[in-house]
Amino acid sequence: MKKIYFSVLFLFLSAITHSQVILSLDDDSVYIDSIAQVVKNTPSDSLKCFYSFKLSKLYLMVQDVRKSKEYLAKANKLKAKFPFLSDASIFYNSSVFLEKGDHDGFEKALLDSNDKLKKYHNIEAYRLRAVILQNYGVMLQRKNNEKGYMKLLVNEAIPLAKRSRDYELISGLYKAVAIIFMNNNEREKASEYLNEAQNYVERAIKKSPTIAESKMETYIINAENLVELKHFYDAKKILDKAFSTLKDFPESNLNDSYFYSEGIYYAKQNKNENALESFGKGNKSAEKHQNQIALNRLKFAEYEVLFKLKNYNQAKDNLEYLLEKTPFITDQKNYYNELSKVYNATKNYDKAYFYANKSNMINDSLNDSKFKSEIVELEAKYKKAEDEKKITLLQSQNEKAALLVNNNRLNSILFAVLSVLLFLIVLFLWILNKNQKKLSAQKEINHEQELISLENQQKLSVSNALIEGEEVERKRIARDLHDGLGSMLSGLKIHLKLAEKENVISPADINSLLDNSIKELRNISQNLMPESLLKLSLEHALRDLCIANSNAKTKIEFQYLIQKPNLPKNYEIVIYRIIQELLNNALKYAEASEILVSCSQNKDTFFITVEDNGVGFDVAEKSAGMGLRNIKNRLEILKGKLEIESELNKGTSTYIELKIKNELNG
Repeated sequence: MKKIYFSVLFLFLSAITHSQVILSLDDDSVYIDSIAQVVKNTPSDSLKCFYSFKLSKLYLMVQDVRKSKEYLAKANKLKAKFPFLSDASIFYNSSVFLEKGDHDGFEKALLDSNDKLKKYHNIEAYRLRAVILQNYGVMLQRKNNEKGYMKLLVNEAIPLAKRSRDYELISGLYKAVAIIFMNNNEREKASEYLNEAQNYVERAIKKSPTIAESKMETYIINAENLVELKHFYDAKKILDKAFSTLKDFPESNLNDSYFYSEGIYYAKQNKNENALESFGKGNKSAEKHQNQIALNRLKFAEYEVLFKLKNYNQAKDNLEYLLEKTPFITDQKNYYNELSKVYNATKNYDKAYFYANKSNMINDSLNDSKFKSEIVELEAKYKKAEDEKKITLLQSQNEKAALLVNNNRLNSILFAVLSVLLFLIVLFLWILNKNQKKLSAQKEINHEQELISLENQQKLSVSNALIEGEEVERKRIARDLHDGLGSMLSGLKIHLKLAEKENVISPADINSLLDNSIKELRNISQNLMPESLLKLSLEHALRDLCIANSNAKTKIEFQYLIQKPNLPKNYEIVIYRIIQELLNNALKYAEASEILVSCSQNKDTFFITVEDNGVGFDVAEKSAGMGLRNIKNRLEILKGKLEIESELNKGTSTYIELKIKNELNG
């Protein structure tokens, strides 16, 4: 009864067969209506078609089948002019097979759609293929092929989702892998994938009607797994995160699973009264939402606590309820076994024996059914193999008879032809090999020369850029010293001369001028090398930098999502300088009211994200600026990656990846 049933929000089955629970938190109608307005107002047929397909899926998600079909029909009318949308339509139309109960047709449509979309290399194609493979994987899981589902997720779906940069989708796929591990009681492995899922869903910033639900579900499942691992402190932190949101949505069906996780958190620590209170709240919520799967899990968990407290009558009531409601014969076997334990505890040995016997009968029946099905399957395979052997044998005999007729006539001709061909082939290969060796040697020489030339050019470019950057920095320092500190010291000198002439010296004025000069000197020193970076950590230095640059016009938010940072000092300095340069650019040119600076780390990769809601710029035109060149040169030295996304009046997003594995291991 510990099995988890994962709610895949984008799976067609959820809307058509009701085999899974659609999670709800806030009102998605505003988001859906905004897309409907785009479809209504846009003059572009391609956008109208694209968003109509999206709306067909969104209405299916909220179980409005009529509107889903309406928008699907609109999209199908427009798709012919657009190859990508025409190929994507195979996936969007595959829901028709599920309506008919044709699961094989649905699987074939998914595979066909994935094959068609392989030739496209854009973010939407990667995202769609990841969703398609996830849907196909769930079909494999329905056939008890969890191993195939796992391989599909890890080897294909997750890499594609990462290329799409859809963090909510990546999180959902990591969560699916974790649940497979949880169902197989591999909790430690599940914990690794759930931490990744939580990390990605918390980084997701794209608007989506399901992001809030995805985040809550991830928190709840992660907390449940941590409870099973007896990591109670970490589980409580995550449960509190979930509750801080769910307390404002008492009608949400996410409360069904939240109260289950909270209940087992108390039960595992023998806080039985608290556990029963949580299970009671969960039962009410699940009953209200008619969520039978969640209700069964809550009732069984409640039974375990009641049995522990020796409240056998209520424990028996729970088991009888579960026997009435469960559709699964394996669960019935477990419930009969538990009823036997309850009656044994109350010394009603006749009924204890009766229910133990019922459990054993189901177990024998299951084993017998399994054995019979295996016999039937083996017999069918055997007959099929025998038929194939007979067909192959007949074909082989016919072919041999035909070949014997022609062999004698062709042997002499073939021998002569083959001898000549063999001679010509050997001669050709000898000449080709000789020429190939010469060509390969020359190519290798040319390649080495090109590599040396490119390396020298690269070194020269980097050196020039560094020299230019140092020169700019020197000018800035000189300007700061001249305009700031120099002006203050000159003022102090003039003040002292006037005071000497008038024979009146004001200690307060002199102290004020000296204080301002010292502050200016500290500011210059801070710009050169922040003291918090040397004495404390990169997180403190970056937080100070963001606070120092925030003002009434621009708010800078800083997120540092690394629990145990372990970076070499040279990396910390480079990261600090890169973020300092990006902030300077944003404050100078973006005219933004909000800037987000985010740092995270996944194993040997360090991620930097800087986003603003400013005026944006043309990346192609301004990619050669001095500030960006300095950043690129720093990244080139450390073999990092830089990606900038910007549109006029839509803000700018900068993504940076730094590989740190070699440095740390070295």
